[in-house]
Amino acid sequence: QVMFCTLNTHKVDMEKLLGGQIGLEDFIFAHTKGQRKEVEVFKSEEALGLTITDNGAGYAFIKRIREGSVIDRIPVISVGDMIEAIDGRSLVGARHYEVAKLLKELPRGRSFALQLTEPRKAF
Repeated sequence: QVMFCTLNTHKVDMEKLLGGQIGLEDFIFAHTKGQRKEVEVFKSEEALGLTITDNGAGYAFIKRIREGSVIDRIPVISVGDMIEAIDGRSLVGARHYEVAKLLKELPRGRSFALQLTEPRKAF
């Protein structure tokens, strides 16, 4: 099952996420679902250090991870991971700003469960 498509690169590059501007010379790479993972995250700071994007089709992804942030210190979380659920609450169909708002509203000093699906490593 395809998670998202990138334009002109096989890499998981969220800056090249397919939006709708396709030229005749463009190549589209489909990224399929890889391993699912559940991560326990302790929210030690107000900001988790995540930038989130979505593909406009109901899937939210990690676009960027700020260096030295809470999320950056968790090696299993990567750019390109699809955010499926927070504490068991499904986020399929949510827009990126809704996911960001949910993460922001989680209480500091507590843990939460993040269900992610990583893109299959193609190369």
